[in-house]
Amino acid sequence: MASGGGWSNIFLQMIAGMPPLPVVGEAWLDGWWTQIELEKFSWSMSVKTNAKRDATGIGTAVAGAAAAAGGAVAGNVAGLGGAVGIAAAATAAAIAAAALAKGDKPEIEPGVLRMWKRFDIASSRLHTVIDNNMPVVSALITVIHIKPQGATLHQPGFTLLATDGFLEKVDVTMERGDKGVEVVEEFDMHYKSIVITYSKRLGANNVPMAPFIYVSPSDPE
Repeated sequence: MASGGGWSNIFLQMIAGMPPLPVVGEAWLDGWWTQIELEKFSWSMSVKTNAKRDATGIGTAVAGAAAAAGGAVAGNVAGLGGAVGIAAAATAAAIAAAALAKGDKPEIEPGVLRMWKRFDIASSRLHTVIDNNMPVVSALITVIHIKPQGATLHQPGFTLLATDGFLEKVDVTMERGDKGVEVVEEFDMHYKSIVITYSKRLGANNVPMAPFIYVSPSDPE
């Protein structure tokens, strides 16, 4: 197994298809072997309450949250992107909680999880999943920090786990990179639950902070 790094510090581990199987990528960094390397990703969420207003004005509060974590090359520290994502999610959750406390039922609308990647060995499998409307059991995105001195493996600085979803579409474009023109894919994924965790460097290790968790309500029977 190789011990070096690839071109990205963002990795995707996806379980999809029928039967559900891992989608094999080209990552060769220890700890993320055969995962999919991403250029960047984004997600969004909005919280809306009904039109009744009160003295605080919370009745029509609308919170929009969007987070993008990026890094085109290995070695970028994505701590800021992770912190922004958690802060945005926390804002939406706080408004929803305040509305519930006042008896105002909020509507939480999770946006799509959007992922950008180079065309690689995983592309054929991902296109098959879309073309045949196959389920995505899970998509785990990990943004790694620079490996601490003396550590044997890189450590996650940010993780996003989306489950019970499907890939809605893919857009394929040609983009000019440092080494010529590249084929880049943009995937949109819908999901029913999401868990986002930011890890803070404390001493020589990254320590996970309290996660943001969202689970879609069950469909009415």
